[in-house]
Amino acid sequence: MVKITSHVSRDVRFPVSHCFRHAIQTATNISQTSLDKTGSDAMNEAGDYSSAYCILHTDSQLSGHGMTFTIGRGNEIVCAAIDAVAARIIGKSLKELTADMGKTWRHLVADSQLRWIGPEKGVIHLALGAVVNALWDLWAKSVGKPVWRLVADFTPEEFVRCIDFRYITDAITPGEAVGMLEAMQAGKEERVKDALENRAVPAYTTSAGTYIPPAPCLPANNYA
Repeated sequence: MVKITSHVSRDVRFPVSHCFRHAIQTATNISQTSLDKTGSDAMNEAGDYSSAYCILHTDSQLSGHGMTFTIGRGNEIVCAAIDAVAARIIGKSLKELTADMGKTWRHLVADSQLRWIGPEKGVIHLALGAVVNALWDLWAKSVGKPVWRLVADFTPEEFVRCIDFRYITDAITPGEAVGMLEAMQAGKEERVKDALENRAVPAYTTSAGTYIPPAPCLPANNYA
Protein backbone atom coordinates (compact mmCIF):
# COMPACT_ATOMS: atom_id res chain seq x y z
CA MET A 1 0.00 0.00 0.00
CA VAL A 2 1.49 3.32 -1.11
CA LYS A 3 1.70 5.90 1.66
CA ILE A 4 2.55 9.58 1.32
CA THR A 5 5.56 10.26 3.52
CA SER A 6 6.66 13.81 2.70
CA HIS A 7 6.37 16.62 0.23
CA VAL A 8 8.52 19.30 -1.39
CA SER A 9 7.48 22.64 -2.84
CA ARG A 10 9.53 24.35 -5.53
CA ASP A 11 9.46 27.99 -6.60
CA VAL A 12 10.08 27.73 -10.34
CA ARG A 13 10.61 30.86 -12.42
CA PHE A 14 10.83 30.51 -16.18
CA PRO A 15 13.48 32.38 -18.16
CA VAL A 16 12.40 34.28 -21.23
CA SER A 17 12.10 32.36 -24.50
CA HIS A 18 15.32 31.98 -26.49
CA CYS A 19 13.69 34.13 -29.17
CA PHE A 20 13.76 37.09 -26.80
CA ARG A 21 17.01 36.70 -24.90
CA HIS A 22 18.48 39.69 -26.69
CA ALA A 23 16.06 41.81 -24.64
CA ILE A 24 17.64 40.77 -21.34
CA GLN A 25 20.46 43.03 -20.26
CA THR A 26 21.19 41.48 -16.84
CA ALA A 27 21.47 37.73 -16.37
CA THR A 28 19.51 36.48 -13.37
CA ASN A 29 17.75 33.30 -12.33
CA ILE A 30 14.45 35.15 -12.09
CA SER A 31 11.80 34.92 -14.78
CA GLN A 32 11.88 37.94 -17.08
CA THR A 33 9.09 37.34 -19.57
CA SER A 34 7.71 40.73 -18.54
CA LEU A 35 10.53 42.46 -20.42
CA ASP A 36 8.99 41.69 -23.80
CA LYS A 37 5.35 41.24 -22.70
CA THR A 38 5.42 37.52 -23.48
CA GLY A 39 2.00 36.12 -22.60
CA SER A 40 0.59 39.49 -21.58
CA ASP A 41 -3.05 40.44 -21.90
CA ALA A 42 -5.23 43.46 -21.23
CA MET A 43 -5.28 42.92 -17.46
CA ASN A 44 -1.85 41.36 -16.93
CA GLU A 45 0.57 43.39 -18.96
CA ALA A 46 3.91 42.29 -17.54
CA GLY A 47 3.75 38.78 -16.18
CA ASP A 48 6.84 36.72 -15.33
CA TYR A 49 5.70 33.17 -15.92
CA SER A 50 6.22 31.13 -12.77
CA SER A 51 5.15 27.84 -11.27
CA ALA A 52 4.53 26.80 -7.68
CA TYR A 53 5.46 23.13 -7.87
CA CYS A 54 4.52 20.30 -5.50
CA ILE A 55 6.11 16.86 -5.23
CA LEU A 56 4.51 14.19 -3.06
CA HIS A 57 7.00 11.53 -1.94
CA THR A 58 5.89 8.08 -0.86
CA ASP A 59 7.26 4.94 0.78
CA SER A 60 7.58 3.49 -2.73
CA GLN A 61 9.46 4.52 -5.85
CA LEU A 62 6.45 6.54 -6.95
CA SER A 63 6.09 10.28 -6.51
CA GLY A 64 3.34 12.66 -7.54
CA HIS A 65 4.04 15.95 -9.30
CA GLY A 66 1.67 18.90 -9.57
CA MET A 67 1.88 22.59 -10.21
CA THR A 68 -0.10 25.76 -10.22
CA PHE A 69 0.58 28.83 -12.28
CA THR A 70 1.40 32.40 -11.28
CA ILE A 71 2.86 35.36 -13.13
CA GLY A 72 5.75 36.20 -10.84
CA ARG A 73 5.70 38.04 -7.53
CA GLY A 74 3.87 36.01 -4.93
CA ASN A 75 4.91 32.64 -6.33
CA GLU A 76 6.84 32.04 -3.10
CA ILE A 77 3.65 32.73 -1.13
CA VAL A 78 1.84 30.01 -3.03
CA CYS A 79 4.73 27.64 -2.25
CA ALA A 80 4.34 28.41 1.45
CA ALA A 81 0.65 27.64 1.13
CA ILE A 82 1.48 24.34 -0.61
CA ASP A 83 3.58 23.42 2.42
CA ALA A 84 0.65 24.13 4.73
CA VAL A 85 -1.92 22.26 2.64
CA ALA A 86 0.20 19.21 1.75
CA ALA A 87 0.96 18.61 5.42
CA ARG A 88 -2.67 17.49 5.81
CA ILE A 89 -2.15 14.33 3.75
CA ILE A 90 1.27 13.26 5.02
CA GLY A 91 1.03 9.77 6.51
CA LYS A 92 -2.15 8.90 4.62
CA SER A 93 -2.35 6.04 2.16
CA LEU A 94 -3.01 6.69 -1.51
CA LYS A 95 -5.85 4.16 -1.41
CA GLU A 96 -7.56 6.05 1.40
CA LEU A 97 -7.25 9.39 -0.38
CA THR A 98 -8.39 8.20 -3.80
CA ALA A 99 -11.31 6.09 -2.59
CA ASP A 100 -13.34 9.29 -2.38
CA MET A 101 -11.60 12.29 -3.93
CA GLY A 102 -14.52 14.55 -3.12
CA LYS A 103 -14.04 13.69 0.55
CA THR A 104 -10.28 14.22 0.19
CA TRP A 105 -10.89 17.71 -1.22
CA ARG A 106 -13.07 18.50 1.78
CA HIS A 107 -10.33 17.29 4.10
CA LEU A 108 -7.76 19.49 2.38
CA VAL A 109 -9.90 22.60 2.70
CA ALA A 110 -11.08 21.88 6.23
CA ASP A 111 -8.20 23.33 8.25
CA SER A 112 -10.03 25.75 10.53
CA GLN A 113 -7.17 28.26 10.59
CA LEU A 114 -6.28 28.13 6.89
CA ARG A 115 -9.95 28.70 6.13
CA TRP A 116 -9.43 32.26 7.36
CA ILE A 117 -7.24 32.96 4.32
CA GLY A 118 -9.04 30.60 1.95
CA PRO A 119 -9.72 27.88 1.34
CA GLU A 120 -11.43 28.01 -2.02
CA LYS A 121 -10.13 31.31 -3.26
CA GLY A 122 -6.84 33.12 -3.68
CA VAL A 123 -3.50 31.74 -2.57
CA ILE A 124 -4.89 28.73 -0.71
CA HIS A 125 -6.94 27.73 -3.73
CA LEU A 126 -3.88 27.93 -5.96
CA ALA A 127 -1.95 25.77 -3.49
CA LEU A 128 -4.78 23.25 -3.40
CA GLY A 129 -4.55 22.98 -7.18
CA ALA A 130 -0.88 22.02 -7.02
CA VAL A 131 -1.39 19.46 -4.24
CA VAL A 132 -4.45 17.87 -5.81
CA ASN A 133 -2.74 17.74 -9.23
CA ALA A 134 0.18 15.93 -7.59
CA LEU A 135 -2.25 13.49 -6.02
CA TRP A 136 -3.88 12.76 -9.37
CA ASP A 137 -0.44 12.26 -10.92
CA LEU A 138 0.50 9.82 -8.16
CA TRP A 139 -2.77 7.94 -8.52
CA ALA A 140 -2.34 7.55 -12.28
CA LYS A 141 1.25 6.35 -11.89
CA SER A 142 0.19 3.80 -9.29
CA VAL A 143 -2.11 2.09 -11.80
CA GLY A 144 0.17 2.57 -14.79
CA LYS A 145 -2.11 4.87 -16.75
CA PRO A 146 -2.01 8.48 -17.95
CA VAL A 147 -4.46 10.64 -16.00
CA TRP A 148 -6.89 10.93 -18.92
CA ARG A 149 -7.18 7.13 -19.15
CA LEU A 150 -7.56 6.78 -15.40
CA VAL A 151 -10.54 9.13 -15.58
CA ALA A 152 -11.92 7.60 -18.79
CA ASP A 153 -12.03 4.18 -17.16
CA PHE A 154 -14.09 5.38 -14.20
CA THR A 155 -17.63 4.17 -13.76
CA PRO A 156 -20.17 6.99 -13.44
CA GLU A 157 -20.24 6.43 -9.68
CA GLU A 158 -16.44 6.59 -9.42
CA PHE A 159 -16.37 9.78 -11.44
CA VAL A 160 -18.98 11.47 -9.27
CA ARG A 161 -17.13 10.53 -6.08
CA CYS A 162 -14.27 12.74 -7.28
CA ILE A 163 -16.42 15.86 -6.96
CA ASP A 164 -17.29 17.88 -3.88
CA PHE A 165 -20.93 18.81 -4.53
CA ARG A 166 -21.18 21.04 -1.47
CA TYR A 167 -21.80 24.27 -3.37
CA ILE A 168 -23.53 23.01 -6.52
CA THR A 169 -26.41 20.77 -5.44
CA ASP A 170 -28.87 23.56 -6.29
CA ALA A 171 -27.77 23.08 -9.90
CA ILE A 172 -26.97 19.35 -9.99
CA THR A 173 -27.00 16.54 -7.45
CA PRO A 174 -24.70 13.51 -7.33
CA GLY A 175 -27.58 11.30 -8.43
CA GLU A 176 -28.34 13.54 -11.41
CA ALA A 177 -24.67 13.57 -12.38
CA VAL A 178 -24.54 9.76 -12.30
CA GLY A 179 -27.62 9.65 -14.52
CA MET A 180 -26.07 12.01 -17.07
CA LEU A 181 -22.88 9.97 -17.20
CA GLU A 182 -24.77 6.70 -17.53
CA ALA A 183 -26.63 8.15 -20.49
CA MET A 184 -23.28 8.87 -22.15
CA GLN A 185 -21.86 5.36 -21.77
CA ALA A 186 -22.99 4.45 -25.28
CA GLY A 187 -20.10 5.14 -27.62
CA LYS A 188 -17.54 5.42 -24.83
CA GLU A 189 -15.34 2.65 -26.23
CA GLU A 190 -15.22 4.41 -29.60
CA ARG A 191 -14.29 7.72 -27.96
CA VAL A 192 -11.48 6.08 -26.01
CA LYS A 193 -10.27 4.45 -29.22
CA ASP A 194 -10.23 7.86 -30.92
CA ALA A 195 -8.08 9.19 -28.10
CA LEU A 196 -5.68 6.25 -28.32
CA GLU A 197 -5.34 6.80 -32.06
CA ASN A 198 -4.83 10.54 -31.55
CA ARG A 199 -8.11 11.41 -33.27
CA ALA A 200 -9.89 12.82 -30.22
CA VAL A 201 -10.49 16.46 -29.36
CA PRO A 202 -7.08 18.22 -29.25
CA ALA A 203 -5.81 19.59 -25.97
CA TYR A 204 -6.80 23.17 -25.30
CA THR A 205 -4.19 25.88 -24.98
CA THR A 206 -4.32 29.66 -24.95
CA SER A 207 -0.67 29.94 -25.96
CA ALA A 208 -1.25 30.62 -29.63
CA GLY A 209 -3.45 33.61 -28.85
CA THR A 210 -1.78 34.88 -25.71
CA TYR A 211 1.85 34.47 -26.70
CA ILE A 212 2.59 35.90 -30.14
CA PRO A 213 6.26 35.25 -30.94
CA PRO A 214 8.25 36.54 -33.91
CA ALA A 215 7.77 34.60 -37.12
CA PRO A 216 11.08 32.67 -36.81
CA CYS A 217 9.82 31.11 -33.58
CA LEU A 218 6.55 29.81 -34.96
CA PRO A 219 7.76 26.57 -36.61
CA ALA A 220 9.94 25.61 -33.65
CA ASN A 221 7.10 26.06 -31.21
CA ASN A 222 4.44 24.40 -33.39
CA TYR A 223 2.06 27.33 -33.34
CA ALA A 224 -0.67 27.26 -35.94
